[in-house]
Amino acid sequence: MLSYKIMNISLRQSKPEDLDWLDEFYESLMRPYVELTHDWDEKRFRKNYNTETISVIQLDGEDIGMLKIEKRKDHIYLGDIQLKEAFQRKGIGTSLIRDVIEQAKADGLPLRLRVLKENPVVELYNRLGFVKTKEFKHCHELEWSAQTVEAADEAKPHS
Repeated sequence: MLSYKIMNISLRQSKPEDLDWLDEFYESLMRPYVELTHDWDEKRFRKNYNTETISVIQLDGEDIGMLKIEKRKDHIYLGDIQLKEAFQRKGIGTSLIRDVIEQAKADGLPLRLRVLKENPVVELYNRLGFVKTKEFKHCHELEWSAQTVEAADEAKPHS
């Protein structure tokens, strides 16, 4: 389990009774971006809801978001990180992603995710060292690995 030390942030494993609010929460944040490129699937979140891979992000015991991480055979997959709007742009998501990066480093695995092309969070992923590895109709697949970060650093002009 990853540990978070900023602002009393903690994670708890999601439970079946979280499904209703998480579904509504996810839709409120993601639907506007999805509908820029394709139709919203009303049933997709519920169909893919898995309490084993989704954690609820809490601040001082208040549910403020969700984090979905899957450890796969050859990589760690960051399926989702969502924060209520009042808690966005405060460093919480960045800190959580950095902790997942540290876990990937410790496991010797790359960290992958997919992001909608229209979602401005792609700028955050770029700042954290993710690089685009695949392009799909509506999204990019990004990857963070020690090798891609080293290669990017070497390609930068030195001053």
